[in-house]
Amino acid sequence: MRFSHSHGNLFQYLATFSGTFSIITSGINLGWTSPYLPQLLSANSTIPTTSDAGSWCAVMPLLGAPVGALLAAVLVDIIGRKNTTLLMTPIIFFSFIWTAYANNIWVISGIRFIIGATEGALYTALPMYIGEISDPKIRGFLASTPTIAGIAGTLFINIIGQKYSIFTSSLICALVPLVHFATFVWMPESPYYYIKKHKVADAEKSLKILRGTEDVEDELDLLCKAVTRQEQSKKAKVTDLFTVPSNRRACFIYVIICLTNKFSGKNPCLFYTTMIFEEAGSRIDSELSVIIYCSVELIATLVAIFVVDKFGKRPLLITSTAGCSISVFFLATYFFIKDWYPDFVETFDWLPITSLVSYNVLFSIGLAFGAVSVLSELFPTNVKAVALGTADTFSVSMGAVASKFFQFTKDEFGMYVPFWFFATCSAVGLIFIIKFVPETKGKTLEEIQQFLIADGSDTSEKECKKSEFGI
Repeated sequence: MRFSHSHGNLFQYLATFSGTFSIITSGINLGWTSPYLPQLLSANSTIPTTSDAGSWCAVMPLLGAPVGALLAAVLVDIIGRKNTTLLMTPIIFFSFIWTAYANNIWVISGIRFIIGATEGALYTALPMYIGEISDPKIRGFLASTPTIAGIAGTLFINIIGQKYSIFTSSLICALVPLVHFATFVWMPESPYYYIKKHKVADAEKSLKILRGTEDVEDELDLLCKAVTRQEQSKKAKVTDLFTVPSNRRACFIYVIICLTNKFSGKNPCLFYTTMIFEEAGSRIDSELSVIIYCSVELIATLVAIFVVDKFGKRPLLITSTAGCSISVFFLATYFFIKDWYPDFVETFDWLPITSLVSYNVLFSIGLAFGAVSVLSELFPTNVKAVALGTADTFSVSMGAVASKFFQFTKDEFGMYVPFWFFATCSAVGLIFIIKFVPETKGKTLEEIQQFLIADGSDTSEKECKKSEFGI
C-alpha cells in the first residue's frame, strides 16, 4: 500500500487513534462489573455469585495485566510495537465470544483475567509506539488518547449494560477488536524500532509517512544518534531500572504519579460505580448516575487532552491531584454522616453525585493520563520495553491492592473509611508531584533523557535543568 507524504502530521493522528481503539476493550473489561456485578449478586441471578467471588471477578483484569505486560516487554523488541498490539486482537475477540456463553462466575473471572493480560500488553506496547512516532509539539495530546479510549469503553459498557444481557453485550463488544485490527494494520511501525533493528531505510520510510514530508534526513540522523547512544550499554535487565541513575529517577517520577493515581480511589470507583450510588441512597437513579458519571469523565478528559500541550502536564497534574483529594474527602464525609447521623443525611443527598462527578472531572484533567504519558517519554530505547512491562505490572498490582482494600474496609468498617484513606493518599501524592515531577511539554525524547542524566551532574547544571523543566 502506498502512502501520500503531503498531509503533515495526519498519519501520526491516524496511527494513534487506530492503535488506541484497542484500549476501548480495556475500558469495557474494567467497567464490566459496574452494570453486571449487581445483577450477578442479586437473589434471582442465573449465575449465583457471592460478594467475595464478585470482588475477585472485579480485580481479575488487574491480576492478568502483569502477565501480558511482561510478555509484551519481550515481544516489542522482537516483532515490533505495532505487531505486538495487533497480536492482542484475536485473543480479545474470542474472549468476548466466550464471555457470551459463560455460565459460571469463575469462568467469567478467568476470561476477564485473559482480557486483562491483553490490556497489560497494550499498555506496554502502545505508549512506547505513540511516544516514538509523535512530534514533540503534539506528543502530549497523542500520548493522552489511550485514556480517552479507555473511558469511552467504560461508558459504552455501562450504557449497553443497562439495556442488554451479558450474552448480547459480549457479542456487541466482540466487534471492537475487529475494527481495531482492520484500521491499525495499515499504519507504519515505529522508526525507533527499525533503527534498533538496524533497518535505517525502513525507518526513513516510516518517518516520511509519519511526518508527511520527504525531508526527514536531519531528524533521522538525530534519531539514529539517540538510539545509538541509548543502546550502547549491554542488553537491558530489570535491575538496570534501579542501578542506572537516570533510569532510577525516571522510575521514581513514574511511581509518584502511579501511586497517586491508584490510591486516589479510581479503580474502586470504576469497579463499583453502580454499587456506590446505590449505597449512597441518592434520589437520582443509580443507573442514570453511572451514565452521568462516565459521560462527564469522557468530556472532561477530551477537554484536557486538547489543552495539555498548551498548559503542560505538570500544572494539570497538580490541579487534578488537589481536586481529587478534596472531592473524595467530601464523599467520605457523606458516608460518615449517613452511617452515624442518618437523621441529617437527606440534607446532603446531593453530595454523592456532586463529589463523584467532581472527582471524575478533576481526575480526568491530569491523573487519568499522567502515568501513561510519562511512560512514553521517560525511558531510553535500551530499557524502554523492560520499563513499560515492569511499570504496567506495578500499576495493575497497586490497582488490585487498592480495590481489595476498598472492598475489605467497606465491608468491615463502612464506606467512609476507604474514601478518607484515598483522600489522604492524594494529598500526600500532591506534595511529591509538586517537588519532583518535571514539565516535558515541547521537549524531545532525547532532551528529556539529558534532563534525567543531569541529576548526576554538577550543581549548577542540575539547577539549570530543573529550572528548564519547571521544578
